[in-house]
This record gives sequence, C-alpha cells and structure tokens, in this order.
Amino acid sequence: MRNLLILLLVLALPLPAADRELVLAREMLDDAVIRDDADGIGLARERLLRVAAESDGTDLRDAHCLVALSAYFESFSAFRDAGASARIAAMGIRHADRAIQLDPQFAEAWVLSSSLRWNAQRLGRPAPADPAGSPNRFARALELDAKAPAVAFSNGMIRSFNPNGPAPAEGVRLFDEFVERLDADRAATGRRFGLWDAEAYAWKILVRMATADPNAGTLRALSRQLMEQRPDFALGQMLADAVAERRFVAAPALTWQPFLTDAAGDGKDPGLPDVIAVDRAESGDRWWYRVTFREPVPRSFGVNLAVNHGDPSSGMRWWGTGSTFRFDRLVTVWISRDGDRYFGRVGVTDDDGARGARLSKITSDVQVAMANGDRSVVIGVPRDALALTDASTIIAAGGSHLVWNDDAASAPNSR
Repeated sequence: MRNLLILLLVLALPLPAADRELVLAREMLDDAVIRDDADGIGLARERLLRVAAESDGTDLRDAHCLVALSAYFESFSAFRDAGASARIAAMGIRHADRAIQLDPQFAEAWVLSSSLRWNAQRLGRPAPADPAGSPNRFARALELDAKAPAVAFSNGMIRSFNPNGPAPAEGVRLFDEFVERLDADRAATGRRFGLWDAEAYAWKILVRMATADPNAGTLRALSRQLMEQRPDFALGQMLADAVAERRFVAAPALTWQPFLTDAAGDGKDPGLPDVIAVDRAESGDRWWYRVTFREPVPRSFGVNLAVNHGDPSSGMRWWGTGSTFRFDRLVTVWISRDGDRYFGRVGVTDDDGARGARLSKITSDVQVAMANGDRSVVIGVPRDALALTDASTIIAAGGSHLVWNDDAASAPNSR
C-alpha cells in the first residue's frame, strides 16, 4: 500500500519522465538496502542504469551517483562471494567517477568514489590509478560538504574505527550529531524515515557497543527507537538481537578432551584475556569448546573459533598478526555480562558473511556458559553449522569484546 501511495504521489507531480523514474528508483534502492535485499538492490541498480542512459543534467549526475551508492551497499553483501562483490565495487567506482566528471563539486560522489576504492581493495581487486595531482577523495568530500549524508556517514565510520580499543569519543559524537540533523530535517520537511536515517541510528548504537563499557539500558532504548521507525530494517533487527538480554546456560558435565594449548603471557596486551588452553567435547548435535584463559575474563570479552575446512587457500584471511590462516566458518562470542545474563554478538557465519559483518548468517543458536571461576568460556555450537571435516584446522582466539589479543591453533598449524 505504501509503495502504491508513493507511486501515485510521484505520478501526480509535474516532473519529466526521467525525474519520475529517478525518484522511484531511489525509493526502490532505499527500501532494498534497508531490508538487506541483495536482489532488490540489483534490480534498483538496473533501473538506475536505465535512467542514466536516458537522462541529462542533474538527473544524469544523480543517477550515476545512486548507481555507485547501490554498488557500495551491494559490495558488502553477505550473500555474494568476494569475487562478485569486488566486481560490483569496481563497477560502482566507474559511476562515482562519472558523477564527479559531471559535477566536480558533488561531495557525495567524491566520498563514494573513495569508499568503493577501499572496498574493492579489501576484496582483492586493484582500484583504478588516479592521475597525478588528484586530490584525496575523502578529504575533498569533507571540504565540499561534510554534512552531506553519505559524507557524514563515512566520516563517522572512519572516526569511530579503532583496531586497538574502544571507539573514539569523536566518532560517537559525530553519529549523535548526524542523527540530530536528520531528525530535525524530517521534522521540518515531513519526509519519511529513510536509508540514511536508518544507517545513522544503527551506527549510533554500533559505536556505543564499541565503547569500553557498553550500557545495556542505553543500547536497548536506542534499538527500540530504531525498530519503531523501521521494523523492516535488517541491520536494526540484528542489533536488536545483539542487545537483547540472554542467560548463560549451566556449564555442561561432559567428558572433555584436550584440544589446544598455548603459552601463558604471549598475548599482544598483558592486560587483555590470554588464551592458555582449549578442550573439546561432543554432546548430541553439538560440539562444545571450553576456552580457558590465564586470568578470569573481564565483564566485556570476546572469543572466536575460526575453522578452515582443509584448503589453506580458501576462505577469508584471519586477522591474527602475521597469520596466513584462512577460515570458512567463524564462531563469534563478543559479549558483555552482568551476573548470569549477557548481551552482545553471538553466532556462526561463513567467510562471505564475515566480510559483510553478518556474524550470525548461518545461525545464532550458540550456547554460552562460564566455568572455572570465570577463567573458562564454554561454547556449544551445532554440528551442522561448523561442518567440520577430517582435514579441518581451527584457531581459538580471545581478547576484549573489541580487539583480538591471543590465540591457539590446531595441528597442522596453518599459520
């Protein structure tokens, strides 16, 4: 019904045909990204390409920029492999650069050109070389319009990123300000809660999850606000699941077999959890792993199990320093706990899901227990989700809920 009303409204406006198509294609793209509908994003991109072929002037510029925007989100899909995502990113670069040619003052085209280049390189595809004297694309976008939605979003992401610890306060502030501007704009114009509103609200939650001591009450209140506005928002649904209250299961009484050992005190940071042993057991349809640390884990901590199914060249590269290990399955337990309850990101994904930050792509059915005076984290994973083979190798890693610190690897040591 809502899409029908939008269509009737657009058709009632005194717009040229190309303008109407551009509005409809933009609406289609927004909704597909919000739903995380990879096929829908592809259909919106095809429609935008047709608009670009038939447009001129500002419509042509905007159509090319929206094709680049579709490629940006599409290239992060957890439902395409790295090669397909890299090709989509490369296609998006061409359209972002065409939008810049049409309007060198268009900040959002500059930031998409920068972001797509980074994503293509992350996926293993070289980006086109810039001519000598070309400006830094991200810096140019900030210079032209730091408050343009795509620019503000990218700037907030960059300022929030800290591979060695909590999200910097500047990144948290930038997303707060971004949300405030969008809220004020909606109040003034009456426009609907769209793509950038949803992304800004989601990242307001994500950066708070990435602080040193995340507050469950604050996160749940923000998540409720987001879901009230866009209950169809796939990332919002994932965040609602991540901040929901869960209970630890009782530590199971199993016959444990020693699986991995690791030297004490060899982590990157002596103040973070330091893995010393992993034991394994079977029970029904689950594999159980007991990951033991040198000291009791803090309130917020992280544990990963990375599995390679036997081909050292397949999968996504593990992020351990100096490692060449690649994984086909990733178990994640990144949580904060309060007594017998916890919240955080828990699940099993494959390599493509990990590239798209969909850490529960395969399943969220992972059971977690604490044992041994909070020195051991016990993880029960469905057998089917891990799909172990006789040739599988595993890395068990731990640290804070934000950063990897130490790991133990199974034989053969693929690192």
